[in-house]
Amino acid sequence: MISLTESAAEKITEAVNQQDNEGKCLRIGVFPGGCGGGYQYALGFDAEKENDSSFESQGLKLVVNSEDIDKIKGTEIDYIISDMGEGFRVNNPNPAPEGVKGQCGCGSDSSCC
Repeated sequence: MISLTESAAEKITEAVNQQDNEGKCLRIGVFPGGCGGGYQYALGFDAEKENDSSFESQGLKLVVNSEDIDKIKGTEIDYIISDMGEGFRVNNPNPAPEGVKGQCGCGSDSSCC
């Protein structure tokens, strides 16, 4: 349901080993993108919780809050290196919600964006 590319798995494994995250899972958080729409993602290490769904990819365990499953079905997490820098890229094939003016990802309740 959620997969990692080989390069993403390598970077995550490095982080697990460097940060002493043994026994923890990679948590994928999904948040509304604000007035611009879309989704924002957070990746971090955490213990699996009762309301999580879990997956395995490239030998690593991934967890997502069960309420967010429909938002990220079929998502692939990649690690890219380009002239602009490097980092994780979340390739989500699902349609993202449209934003609502005044509900900015920056937390503003005004129409700043």
